[in-house]
Amino acid sequence: MAWTRERGTRRLILLFVAILLGWYVYGQVHDHFLLQKVWAPLHPDPTGLTVVGTLDSRESLDRNLLRIVEANNTARAEITDFGWRSIFNGLGNPLFSDRAGGAIRTALGIDDAAGYAMLTPYLRVAVARQMGQPHPESLISNATPIRYEEQQVRGTVEMQTTLGALLQRFSSGHDRESNSEQSDAPEGGGGGGGHDVDHGLPISAVTLRDSCPVVLTGAQFSGASLDEHPETLLQGKTWTAHLYLTPEGRSRFYQWSHDHANENLCFILGDRLVAAGRIRQTLDVNEWELGPLRDGEAATALVNYIEKENHRTP
Repeated sequence: MAWTRERGTRRLILLFVAILLGWYVYGQVHDHFLLQKVWAPLHPDPTGLTVVGTLDSRESLDRNLLRIVEANNTARAEITDFGWRSIFNGLGNPLFSDRAGGAIRTALGIDDAAGYAMLTPYLRVAVARQMGQPHPESLISNATPIRYEEQQVRGTVEMQTTLGALLQRFSSGHDRESNSEQSDAPEGGGGGGGHDVDHGLPISAVTLRDSCPVVLTGAQFSGASLDEHPETLLQGKTWTAHLYLTPEGRSRFYQWSHDHANENLCFILGDRLVAAGRIRQTLDVNEWELGPLRDGEAATALVNYIEKENHRTP
């Protein structure tokens, strides 16, 4: 009887090991096929939903191009000081000189629509560098077309020009500001604390949408719902959005999360950043829970948009 029990125990252990091995092999094969599917690149949806990746890994916080800042129940994107310096580093190309960067800062102070439109192609180059694309500098030139809306007396006017023309237009203002700053600066320079402070440069949701890699659009969602959670002693009212993915959306999301864990995804509805969330791990899911969200109006707008799109008559 003891021998029989021992033999039966061995069989159970072997069966358990076989099940685990089979599950592991199935998972590896399943992951392989999911990763092998090559999807066509997605483009931003100016009037709908665009989900972009910001490539801001926790493992390289001091060397990230972008960061997401959450304050007052809302989220915004910023270019880090490191990110700015990595773009406008000179390297023999006047388009990436400090003078060009100064022209963009001047434009942002005078006409932020023009400034953000100038900054967008530079961010595309920086993102392409981070993703290892060959010859990213070829994405930009003086002839790069720039379009933006300008407020004039007779109303909003769509402006169409080139990057070179705008750099020339705002460079003179930058030169005057630079000379003024140098004359007013105290001798010796430098700060008294001995520490570099990363102030960051806020960027618009449109700039973020049009420069970062597009992971999903509204077409990759099959539906959505929203849960409301009451206030607690530690925090106010929050919301959780349940986003249901199509088979294509599930595959695209799996592929992105596989290679970009611990990075943020930003949900941009039209020209507004409505939510942001960090990918904690590789996810192969049909339902994506996004939360806790602290802006109820933005969460409702996101869910309502997805639901409206999926109930639209073809």
